[in-house]
Amino acid sequence: MNKNKLISYIQLINTPGIGPIHFKKLLERFGDIDRVLSEISLKCKIFARNKAEEELMTAEIKHVKIITMEDDIYPYNLKQIEDCPPILYAFGNTDLLKNNNAVAMVGARNASLSAQRTAEQISIELAKKDIVIVSGMARGIDSAAHKGALSVNGKTIAVLGTGIDIIYPKENEKLYKELHQKGLIISEYPFHTGPQASNFPRRNRIVSGLSKGVLVVEATTRSGSLITANQALEQGRDVYAVPGAPHDGRSAGCNKLIKEGAVLVESAEDILDNFNFTQVTFEPNKTKKLEITDLFEYSLDNQKNNNDISENNDSYSKLLSLISETGENIDDLIQISALPAEEVLMMIVEMELDGKLIRLPGNKVAKT
Repeated sequence: MNKNKLISYIQLINTPGIGPIHFKKLLERFGDIDRVLSEISLKCKIFARNKAEEELMTAEIKHVKIITMEDDIYPYNLKQIEDCPPILYAFGNTDLLKNNNAVAMVGARNASLSAQRTAEQISIELAKKDIVIVSGMARGIDSAAHKGALSVNGKTIAVLGTGIDIIYPKENEKLYKELHQKGLIISEYPFHTGPQASNFPRRNRIVSGLSKGVLVVEATTRSGSLITANQALEQGRDVYAVPGAPHDGRSAGCNKLIKEGAVLVESAEDILDNFNFTQVTFEPNKTKKLEITDLFEYSLDNQKNNNDISENNDSYSKLLSLISETGENIDDLIQISALPAEEVLMMIVEMELDGKLIRLPGNKVAKT
């Protein structure tokens, strides 16, 4: 992708109110990134071009590649999820993105030593089979998974919930450097983005999206690892879990997953027996409910955004009244509203920019 177009990509994804699904819908609607910027500039304040140029310059100085979903190197598995990130910051060996045979490994940050050893050993055995190990570089299971792959010169990718230049947690500075030298570090966040709790559920859908399956090793029933497993199911990926002692709360999440149909894993062989080494087209699980409907922090300040709505726009009010907080299919809205499709689609864009609704997977929108 040429530099000017890449700068436009950076502008659009950093414009307030624009998430990955919205980004793709706008491209589909207007066909060209610069036309998108021109159209929405009439409705909201675009991320400054000079700031986007600075972001690209920083990437060049730090030897970080910025990859867009239009680039050939963009990961095949990840591109199949509906909310794939429009851009990825990549630091290290980007050739790893060409290997579609990946397994994500996630689990407790305060993992027991035995669980960390289990994760590391499974990672070693999978890496020996040329499977890419994907995780989030957190302490505990994530770190053990990366270290296992690196110990046998295997392939591993760390997905950060911060800017790619931020090492978090600090204790993983050595691991970060080793991942840069021997593996790959990626993030969808701009430079200098610090750790925030809301970033990590969003990060987790990339961890699962890069992979053909997700292995959970020690997790409570309310942990981020189970959110990742849920997202994997949504994306049509396999879910694996290592069983644990019933009295240990850190194993409750894994045991729950196994009861619900996850593949019980005691060794790497249990994964290899189920693993498909051919290129896969994933079928999303449409029966599961998203536990988190807004991973992208659209503007939800309704009082502020109410001032932007014209009280005289009867069609706007009519359409908005049809949309519930649980979500409606856009095709159904077009049919029920009896309004022209083009008018409905344009008003949906306006409502998103006004902070009145959010996009959901499955061609749906929901009122905020």
